[in-house]
Amino acid sequence: MRAQSIQGQSAEEIAQALNACMQKTSTGLAFKPTLAIVFLSVKQDRDAICKILGDAGMAIFGTTTNGEFTGEDVCRETVAILLLDIDPA
Repeated sequence: MRAQSIQGQSAEEIAQALNACMQKTSTGLAFKPTLAIVFLSVKQDRDAICKILGDAGMAIFGTTTNGEFTGEDVCRETVAILLLDIDPA
């Protein structure tokens, strides 16, 4: 199982970050996450972010928050997502 976190301040930034992390790595293997654990501010476009993740074939588990953990920081009014390539079964 591989995991990667992405973050952004808009649905557009999330789409860009998702596309970047799904590109082939130096080993030639593409990262194909199957699950997205999402933490986002109520000020974000939740429907747009769900569509981006859903269109990429991911199951989505998430919540709105009053502060999103990103690395070692806590941000406000952003989106923080942990992507996992876990077996859906």
